Amino acid sequence: MSHMIPSGQYKIKNVLYADRYVYMSESGEVVGHDVGQVIKVDVKDKAQHLATLYDTATKLYLAIDQMGGKVKGQKDAQVLQLSSDDGVKFEIHPKDFNDVWFLADGGNWTTITAQAAPPSDAKYWEFEQA
Repeated sequence: MSHMIPSGQYKIKNVLYADRYVYMSESGEVVGHDVGQVIKVDVKDKAQHLATLYDTATKLYLAIDQMGGKVKGQKDAQVLQLSSDDGVKFEIHPKDFNDVWFLADGGNWTTITAQAAPPSDAKYWEFEQA
């Protein structure tokens, strides 16, 4: 982990399904969608790659529901770790926790889940400045 993005506003897209962006549905679940919402990244610790992710449209923080295994919106911030070897492709997960954001397929409205890091590139996310 030698690379970290700066704080700012981004659209987050999946690496394997490059036309699928992070989008919070009306139910509060975070899904892959062809339209990306603007996510405010607030870096908390650059050395450890810790940040909060805030959806500017819904005014909710993006968080992993560790009981349900889904990425959801919530009022309270959850500090996440953005792990990357190249500064382009990131795994998103709570600090010292192995479950990462994962997009199971390229369908519109596919729920983003949290699971043990699979070998697939569907676990990687890119941050595009908004």
